[in-house]
Amino acid sequence: FFYVTPPRAEMVEPTSSPAPAGRAKRSRRPPSKLDANSGDFSEAEMQRAIKASVKLQRRTNSVEVPRCPVFRPTPDEFADPFAYIKSITPEGQAAGIVKIIPPEGWKPAFDATAGGDGIPFETKLQTINRLQEGLHFSDGAKYDRDSYKAMADAFVDAYRAKHPEFAARADEARRDARLERLPTENLGLNQPGGDGDDVDTADAMLEAEARVVQEEFWRIVETDVESVRVEYGSDLDADVYGTGFLPTTSDSDSVCTHHAWDFNELIHHPSNLLRVVGSDVPGLTRPWLYFGMLFSAFCWHVEDHYLGSVNYLHAGAPKTWYGIPGASADAFEDAVRVMVPGLLDAAPDLLHRLVTLVPPAALRDGHGVEVFQALQKPGEFVVTWPRAYHAGFSHGHNVGEAVNFGTAEWVAAGRSAVEGYARGVGKRDAVFSHDRMVVDTARDFARRLKDTSTADSGGVVFAPWIRAVANTLRDELAVILREQEEGQRMLKTRGVRVERVADHVESGGVVDDEVCCASCKSMPHLATVRCVRCWSENEKLEVQKAIARARAEGKSVAGAAFAMLGGRKHGKPFAGAGGASNRYRARRDVARPVYCLRHGMEGCSHAPACRVLEVKQDVDAIKAVMEALR
Repeated sequence: FFYVTPPRAEMVEPTSSPAPAGRAKRSRRPPSKLDANSGDFSEAEMQRAIKASVKLQRRTNSVEVPRCPVFRPTPDEFADPFAYIKSITPEGQAAGIVKIIPPEGWKPAFDATAGGDGIPFETKLQTINRLQEGLHFSDGAKYDRDSYKAMADAFVDAYRAKHPEFAARADEARRDARLERLPTENLGLNQPGGDGDDVDTADAMLEAEARVVQEEFWRIVETDVESVRVEYGSDLDADVYGTGFLPTTSDSDSVCTHHAWDFNELIHHPSNLLRVVGSDVPGLTRPWLYFGMLFSAFCWHVEDHYLGSVNYLHAGAPKTWYGIPGASADAFEDAVRVMVPGLLDAAPDLLHRLVTLVPPAALRDGHGVEVFQALQKPGEFVVTWPRAYHAGFSHGHNVGEAVNFGTAEWVAAGRSAVEGYARGVGKRDAVFSHDRMVVDTARDFARRLKDTSTADSGGVVFAPWIRAVANTLRDELAVILREQEEGQRMLKTRGVRVERVADHVESGGVVDDEVCCASCKSMPHLATVRCVRCWSENEKLEVQKAIARARAEGKSVAGAAFAMLGGRKHGKPFAGAGGASNRYRARRDVARPVYCLRHGMEGCSHAPACRVLEVKQDVDAIKAVMEALR
């Protein structure tokens, strides 16, 4: 006989006590047994039963994916985050991800107020059994920190009650792990100290239960025999909801100090090139906070610009991570095209939407892609390397935090990402100007070298790593210089006129380089091309529409035109119209497009004389920085 799987409406949904208002409860009934000889079934039911049977036969074993490297630094090694990350880069690049366990007494203190008091945040509603289909996540309910935890805990109780076999296996795994350690504890073979024995036993029990949870997660994903929905509170701006890193205060002088691995400290670390990015980008130059629950997942993705990332689990249940080395990124993308045929053709940016999860074991066993896993527990860091695809899920309610970083070793990967943006690969937009970041970093580094040399009249012998950074920056500047010279020469030959403009800074200190090329996805800060005629015609149309709309609504015509122009006086942003100026700029991106050098002649059929090449930093300035780095 066959078993008919329940319809999609029958699901285990996240619940809370009381349940959020406006959320209808779904009816539940157990799967019905089907006798194939009775004839009392529909063709659709039979096909679904056969499909489920095939999926069960094709299941993989992602639990057996190899573990990633785990590091336990000494206090001296742990004191400088980026120096330590650099020291483990060979192992990190080979696996894509690593786990770092801080030394005893060095774990950052947790600020339990992270998430804010009563501040609501949005969630993503994830249908776990359909994660292989690349479906967009719909909006979940809104929660605050406490109501989300109540909902997540209630979901665990409801899921265990509906799946007693899973609950029994999890409890049995914990019990067996405890019993296995009893002989060791009784013989006194663990490290002395009493508490250490308890920690080791609890850790073994947690590992055993995590294996069962991992098996259950992939059963849901791979078989699709029941619908399981969860809500994930992801990408919460730490500036709004607060960070989980708690500063410490000295008893003697009441001075507040931050942990070296506090993400707000990492952002401004001298080795982090992102500190010079002028734009304020959440997750990039500001940490992101995450609230997870049982089975909530982050799907396969790489970081913007192929950056690295540091991820810390503050509190709660563990997370399972999967990582793929950057060297295997192309093999991974090829495998996904085979495993989910048609999805990437229909949505080239699918892997950047964080909505697709294919089993790690299927990647490894069926396509030869290297995959590693890690079980991240509270108080542990997971670091991902440039262009390392990664994914994972939570084992219960937890609180995590993450931020990106880019060191000198990342620059080559960043250049590769920029090339991808310029070609429109994956249809993903750049989030900051790579060229501007490199030029500003190189200029700052050259200034520091000069100041050091001047201070020591006897001459300075720089450490090899300093010279290595200088060489990396100079090589990248050479690439930028060549692109600028060739691109500007081509446009000048075509008849495009050149204007030298200063770097424009909005009122509020945000550098105005946040507009992508209208033809590709790069962010051309150093030099851009625009059609003056298109801009003028589009602006007139915008003003005419605004005036007509104001007249129809009985509003001030002059005010409408003023607002449409971004609150400008004499062509400059109006000092008191920051919000209006930003809204206008968003409209301007479509109506008044800009182009990078390689696409400077695209976009319209107007004569080259109508186009202007605006240069913010000329090639001589770039050459001067290169010379200073010698």
